[in-house]
Amino acid sequence: MSSSGQRRPGGSRDQVLERAARLFAEKGYDAASVRDIAEEVAVRPSSLYHHFSGKDRILFEICYTFQSNFNLEVLPELVSDRPPAEAIRAAVRAHILFAHRHWAEVVVGMRERRSLPAELQTPINALRRQYRDAIAATIGLGCEQGVFDVPDAKLAAMTVLDLVNGLSHWFRPKGRRDVDRISMRYGDAAIALLTSWGHAED
Repeated sequence: MSSSGQRRPGGSRDQVLERAARLFAEKGYDAASVRDIAEEVAVRPSSLYHHFSGKDRILFEICYTFQSNFNLEVLPELVSDRPPAEAIRAAVRAHILFAHRHWAEVVVGMRERRSLPAELQTPINALRRQYRDAIAATIGLGCEQGVFDVPDAKLAAMTVLDLVNGLSHWFRPKGRRDVDRISMRYGDAAIALLTSWGHAED
């Protein structure tokens, strides 16, 4: 039975990726077979090979497509002309809203990405570094302007990302209002961290 409780036929590339992401998130990549994916989409396993050369390619497409779309939506919040604190708040909010809409892909990307061979991880990791480096650059600009106080902008960026990515482990919102509320509070937490880090080391 599919995760939606009802199996509906559909063998398009996007449908395969969507349902495979949910299957990988729920069962784990190693435990889910090509046959399982085919059953989710209600097609023969051989039909999947019209779109993908193997299960690892399905995982790659899930992770790479998610990260590409994520960067397209969230990075503009960091390259705008707004002040650094506003940019970080906006990026945290956009990050959380996007992740909420793509929960399965977030879980798969964080937990299963390392199942890919190194050559398939490389382009995904490049996109992830692009996002991290944009946050670090914004934090660095905030330090130059005296808004933030951190000893290492890249380390601070990774800390903010760990903070926000941790939501996927426990946050199960009841609706959009919960998502909006938590995105504001996490934005506050990120700014509090960046403005008080140096004082904590005194």
